[in-house]
Amino acid sequence: MKKTAIIFVLFLNLLNCSWATKLPDDVSDFVHKNFNKATIRFDSVIVLPNDIMYIPLYPPMDTTVSDIKIEYTYPSGKSFKDLPEVVLLNNGYSFLKVFKDEKGHYSLTKKDDLPIKVRLGLMPQDMLTPSGLKIPESLKLTLGDLLIPSSEEGSLALKEDEKPQVKNPYSPVVQRNEFIPMVELKNKNIYVNPKSSKFISVYDNTSKDPLYELKLNAMPLKIITAQSSKVALVTYWSGKVAEIIDLKDERLISKIELDGNATDAVFNEKENIVYITCQSANSIYVVSLDSMQLLTVVKLDQKPSKITYCQQDNTISFLDEYSSKVYNIIKDGGNYTVKPIGNVSNISKILSDSEHIYAISRTQNNMSVFDKNEGKLINTIELDKKPTDAIMVNKKIFILCSKEGYMNVYDTTEAKIVSKEQLSKDGFYSKMTLIPNDNNILITGINAKNYLLYNLEKMKLVKKQESYIDVNDIFIINKAAERL
Repeated sequence: MKKTAIIFVLFLNLLNCSWATKLPDDVSDFVHKNFNKATIRFDSVIVLPNDIMYIPLYPPMDTTVSDIKIEYTYPSGKSFKDLPEVVLLNNGYSFLKVFKDEKGHYSLTKKDDLPIKVRLGLMPQDMLTPSGLKIPESLKLTLGDLLIPSSEEGSLALKEDEKPQVKNPYSPVVQRNEFIPMVELKNKNIYVNPKSSKFISVYDNTSKDPLYELKLNAMPLKIITAQSSKVALVTYWSGKVAEIIDLKDERLISKIELDGNATDAVFNEKENIVYITCQSANSIYVVSLDSMQLLTVVKLDQKPSKITYCQQDNTISFLDEYSSKVYNIIKDGGNYTVKPIGNVSNISKILSDSEHIYAISRTQNNMSVFDKNEGKLINTIELDKKPTDAIMVNKKIFILCSKEGYMNVYDTTEAKIVSKEQLSKDGFYSKMTLIPNDNNILITGINAKNYLLYNLEKMKLVKKQESYIDVNDIFIINKAAERL
């Protein structure tokens, strides 16, 4: 009886404690040592490959140990790499695996006779818990004051009664948001933001109708997705904020406050980092999609607008639209050195490799090629009218020229245009999207009548497909694997 009373008092003390969400360095090191691909979110939740997630439990008192080891697992005798349901370390920290069933419901272990050290633990009090997470009775007190949102709370998915209703009984059978499946998009999820809309329609390529729709806070300026963590970062035309959205659970995870409206953003896939330009704040914001936090703000003398990132040499290039000058940023640890490169007006796209920066002018109908090291113009390539988008793949730059629907292909090794093809005269095609794990790009437009499929290897248009959506933005990700 006395033992029970002591435990109860400990629980009361736990409920009144305020816990920092950051795991101690030695615990974080232990996690990374056992999982070299583990990421620890801003709220201490551990995310592993294949969408596996562990919730940490903080002990009532830290125990200093010289060497962190596993004291207990369930099932017993497992290592961390075996992905057990429960892991208890010898310093009192423990980890609970999160399960997700086929209906999207979350739960923890059902074992009810866990060690007292586990049951005395406390979840991070500002943790972003999975919606509708079911906690077994034996672990209810680990919640503390943490509230678990219902599956409906905080969801970005548009409810049935929120969807636009067809009022005209004589309206055409074809709906505005139908997306015709394509064999090239098998096992993909397609997210489409229509023209002048704050909604995203989500398709799984098995039906022409969307699975569901997501509602954003406003019309998005740019949406960047990470295949590895299944999240999207959204910037807006209006609003000094960037938001990180969980694409698996359709909910807002994190908000990044900006000092002005975002003007562009680019993805560093190697480090899972997004660089966001803010022209009015003379700044580039560096955001991690792993921790889902702002890492740093790079303050500049310039006003950055268009931006690109080169993975080969880890440099960032941007346009100062106010002065029409291009700059390159060399990152050395936590230091950022800005170097002037050259002048270009009305840039629609900027790209770079380890040697050159390529600045495409929408109004001049050309591409300026700059030597990155010497900071000077070395070539000007004439393009077809109104180049609006470009993608660099395997040392070739595929440039979409929207006025008459041409694709210009520039070979960076040969330093010349090696292919030119008129894709379509129907509509204004202005966006190219790489299909993951595929050798094709999807070409869309705000006023286009078709989707175009272009093969990168053949450098040829291979398919036209009728479109019923005026696309503002589109992104494609591999279908999420179910959590174990």
